[in-house]
Parts: sequence; structure tokens; C-alpha cells
Amino acid sequence: MAHLQHCPRERLVNNNNLVKRISCSLLTFIFFISGVASSAQAASETSLCRDTGVAFAFFNGVQTTKPQAEVAKQELKRIHGKTSAQGDAIKYEVLYNYSSGFEDFVETFEQRLQEQEGLLEGRFELFFEALQGGGSWWSKIIDSIASAAGILTGFVDWYKAAAINNLTTLLGNPPTTSNYVEHRTRIDNWILEGKKILFVAHSQGNLFANAAYNYALTKTTSDSVKVVHIAPASPSLSGEHTLANLDLVINGLYLVGSVASITDYIPGYLFRPAGVNGQKDILGHGLLEIYINQNLAISTRVKSQINAALGALVAPPVQAISGFFTATLTWNGSGDVDLHTFEPSGMHVYYRSQRGISGHLDVDNTVANGPEHYYASCDSSKLQAGTYQISIANYRRADGRTATVQVASWSDGVLGTKSVTLGGATGDNPTYSMFNVVVTKNEQTGKYSVSLGQ
Repeated sequence: MAHLQHCPRERLVNNNNLVKRISCSLLTFIFFISGVASSAQAASETSLCRDTGVAFAFFNGVQTTKPQAEVAKQELKRIHGKTSAQGDAIKYEVLYNYSSGFEDFVETFEQRLQEQEGLLEGRFELFFEALQGGGSWWSKIIDSIASAAGILTGFVDWYKAAAINNLTTLLGNPPTTSNYVEHRTRIDNWILEGKKILFVAHSQGNLFANAAYNYALTKTTSDSVKVVHIAPASPSLSGEHTLANLDLVINGLYLVGSVASITDYIPGYLFRPAGVNGQKDILGHGLLEIYINQNLAISTRVKSQINAALGALVAPPVQAISGFFTATLTWNGSGDVDLHTFEPSGMHVYYRSQRGISGHLDVDNTVANGPEHYYASCDSSKLQAGTYQISIANYRRADGRTATVQVASWSDGVLGTKSVTLGGATGDNPTYSMFNVVVTKNEQTGKYSVSLGQ
């Protein structure tokens, strides 16, 4: 692919410089279009990345661990496939949000087990069975220890109350910038790279999806970003939604306010088929057990809503190139902050030297907020193995600003997000070391991988 033409960065604002900037931008655009066209003509055998047109972002529900969120993402991928009906390759990622107090659930469960004269002490494998309202082990235990039935019933009730309390707390204190800075930076990157964006949110994830959607609309139009709400914790909706009549968690929020309208009816607990994970959810709230359980009719509605949203998306203009890995810099206000990348060869890539051996600084911002964007090549003949040092500098006028750098890989999504408060201006001297990105090559298979180093 042709490289973007390097344009000298003019720091002073006057009419002559404005003409230079416009001329330079036109030249850059011509080189960019020619590069895209040449790459589209023939796929290189050395390519390490697969071009994707849709970013499918899943926002997890209340009291969901990271591994559980990954399982849900994989099930959504299984249902909706790798390619949309419009022929766009889909990349699935989790935009994770935390529920407070999950460790407390485990501790409470352990305490209740110890109360049974030590007979159930240490049986942590029963924890998730309890969350689902019981299971084969519980049936056997209750037959032998009658009081264990009370443990199970009491724990499920307590867990439901804790879930409702978590959601109520979030509704009273909705997500702020600090809560979703990682989400924002990822959105910046997707929009720069011309991705269509779909947010699919479950439970408390809807609060974060609403905030993400509102932010995305400051960068692109509603044609390029859509939201599908599943069991939304808030009646504020940015797209179509689905809510079951027997979702005891969401319907429990009626005590503190209104909720979205019920759209579907599900059978009672005893008559529900298990989800793909082999479990049932007594609370009627689980994503795998209820809402995308292909054995329940409610899943048809969710599937059709997601497919409709995928079909309605329009790609935003391409401003940057996807890479084997990318580094994206943003900051919260005016000023000029610079992204610096030191490649394994020692090549220093920044605004004065935007083209490296392995990668390219293809977006440079001199005014406010960012973003700036570096990508490492997907061409194995150009990509270098070794450590890429990602740093930033307050070039000028950004004292006290919070700057954020996010590193993401083509295969794994976000690898890390880090923010710093900037001190005084340092010009071209990058004084904040943000990440060491390590690219390794397996000499036997020829495959490359990327991770964050120390």
C-alpha cells in the first residue's frame, strides 16, 4: 500500500500556513486514496490482518465476570457469524464494566456453607449452581441435608436483592467520563478507521452503552452507530429493546422508578430449557439462559433486532488505517499533545517523522482533544519483532490536561488503557512513557503475536 505523504506540521496560525495546511491535506488525501485503491486490487499474501467493517461491541450485565462476558461474546459471534448480510466482516469485542461487590457474594456463600457443621465447607463449585437456582448437586445435597434447601432459597433471594441494589446505585450515579474513558478511546479508534459500530448491551451494560452512544454522536452520525438493548436497567433507550415479563431483576427496579416496557413472555422456571451453557436462570435475567437462548422464543426478537441494526449501519469516512496493533492518543481539552513511538529499529515516529519502518503516525492533532493514531503494519515483510515504546509529550498549551493512550491489537482488541495528568510543556521531548508493546514472531510457524511488556 502507498504510504501517506508526510506533511510538515505548521504550528503558527496565519493565512500562509492555512494555505499550506489545505494543500498538504489534499496531497495526503490523494496518497491515502491511492493506497486504499492499490491494496483493494489484490490481497497480499504477507497480510497479518483481516479487514473488518463492523465493530460489534458487547456491554456486559450486572455481576458478570470477565470470563463470563467473553463467553457471552463468543455466543453472540456464533449466532450472528463473522460476516454481516451486507458482506462486512464483523469484529466482536467486550467493552467491560464492573459490578461492585462480587467478591462479597462468594464470601457470603462460603459463610453459609460453613454453617452446616462443615459438611459443605469448601464446596465452591456449588456457587454458580446456586446462582441458577439449584442443580444436580443441590438436589442430592437437599435430599441428605434438609436445611440446605433454606441456604439455597435464602442465597438466591439475597443475590437478587444485591443485583437490584447494584443497578439502583448505578441509576442514581450514572457512569461518568472516568468510568468509560476506555470505551471512549476505543470508539475514537473505530471511527477513525471507518468502522460501522454496533453496541449490544445487557442489563447494567445499557447505562454504559447509552453514554458511549452519546459520545459517538459527537464524532459521527447516527447512521454509523446503533444500539440494541437487552433487559435494559434504564427506561432511557438509544435503540430497540427486549425485556422478559419474568425478569425478576429488572422488574424489581419498579420499586425505585420506571423500567422499559415488557416485550416478551417466557415460561416459568421449571419449564424453561437450559441455555447453551447448560444452565437455567431462576431470576429470568441471564443473557445466555434467557435472552439469547435459542430454545426460547424471546431470542428470535433479540436476533432480529441485532440483524436489523447491522443492516442499517453506514460506514463513516476512513481517516486512519487498521494495523496489527494501534496506539490511540486523546486528551480532555485544548492544547497540543503528541504521540511518540520508538520502533524496535530505533526509528522515532512522531509528527516530524510520521513514517516509520514498521508503522505510521497517520493522524496528528494540533488543536484539542485528539485523537492521534499510530498503526503497525499488517505486512509481515515490514512488521518488526521487538519492543515498541509508546510515549507522549505535552508539546504546548496542555498543562493539567488528562491524556489517555490506548493500545489495541487486531486479534485481541484492547490490550491496555492508561491516563496521565500532564505537567508543563516539553516540546518534542516525550516525558511520559505509556506502554511497551512487544511483537514476537514464532520462527517455526511464522506467526506474529503482540502483548504488553514491562
